[in-house]
Amino acid sequence: MQGNQRSILSDFDEIPPRYLSPQDLILDWLAAAHARAESNEPSEFESKMRRFIARFGCDSSRIASRAHEFDEVTHRDWERMRLYNVIQNPHGAPLDVRMQLFQEGAERVFAAAYRETSEPPRNLLHVTCTGYVSPSAAQKLVESKGWGTRTQVTHLYHMGCSAAIPAIRVACGLGSLEPDSRADIVHTEFCTLHLDPLLHAPEQLVVQSLFADGAIRYSVQNGIVKPGFEILSMHEVMARDSGGDMRWITGSWGFQMSLSSNVPSRICSLITDFMKELFRRADRDYSHDRSEAVFAVHPGGPKIIDLVQQSLELQPSQLAKSREVLRERGNMSSATLPHIWNRILRDKDIANGTLIPSVAFGPGLTLSGVLLRKREGAYESLDRGVICPASRSDAIR
Repeated sequence: MQGNQRSILSDFDEIPPRYLSPQDLILDWLAAAHARAESNEPSEFESKMRRFIARFGCDSSRIASRAHEFDEVTHRDWERMRLYNVIQNPHGAPLDVRMQLFQEGAERVFAAAYRETSEPPRNLLHVTCTGYVSPSAAQKLVESKGWGTRTQVTHLYHMGCSAAIPAIRVACGLGSLEPDSRADIVHTEFCTLHLDPLLHAPEQLVVQSLFADGAIRYSVQNGIVKPGFEILSMHEVMARDSGGDMRWITGSWGFQMSLSSNVPSRICSLITDFMKELFRRADRDYSHDRSEAVFAVHPGGPKIIDLVQQSLELQPSQLAKSREVLRERGNMSSATLPHIWNRILRDKDIANGTLIPSVAFGPGLTLSGVLLRKREGAYESLDRGVICPASRSDAIR
């Protein structure tokens, strides 16, 4: 990406899931779902689960709300649920039902993202680690729009929370083959499809209280003049002997994540050298430039952000957008980092020319990063509404 024309990251468009609920409400529902799946007389077990979730989960002081595509966490009418009818099936719906729901959600996202778009992208990259259906929602969109002779679809699946960085890498590579073309990247992450209410282990309670749904579209293009980010460098490393630290596997009852307690310390042992190399690849000096940079760090959890801040010796303001997105939306897997970029781009208090070191973490354990620079220009967001439960009593009955 050297030379006069750099690839530009621009045109962010968030497509919110259909519901946004307070974290306290979701945690209450989670305890009830675990209890009802475990026992026909759930009241005593529900009290136990509330204590476990309070001890091991992410509470509302760290995550205030999470978005979800499906309405089931807003009520306890188990028998009318498609996903979590724990009376009929304590594990929740089988994988084929979950994939049908994934496709419904993904098709809604693509339809919303391209409702007002007349000019098709040359390349359309679909990023997700929460569902696989073929033909995909991206392919169905291309077919329905009549773009089949102009738009190529590429799938980047099962790469975990760090997938936005490889997606940008692929988009830049495609752009180098056709310099005047546009590549669009669309994330459809529906993490709430993959709860198993019979898994009560502390590790699973962390996952179930942390992850949320999210979707976003953005573009990569060369030689354009518009608000966005210049892509200065990219870097990726996989930690040695880390294959068991973070896993995301398919199962009969959805996908299942496992997280080692070593993940935060492994990240901290690598992050400083990682950042130095990311800056070096852009011919920048990390020690000189870091104090004025705004960092976009994937919030794998509140502890991850805290430890990255300590390891890199950053000021709280340098990670404010990462904390903000985690607090308001939860961990949306691969869609999280693009949401952070969107907020940085929209914030007029973050000056043009500001460096944006960005890093996310995926299975492996993998650290993926991109160094961005904010471009000049006013940026207008096309915000869409989010349906919120009217009140706590209305949302869970």
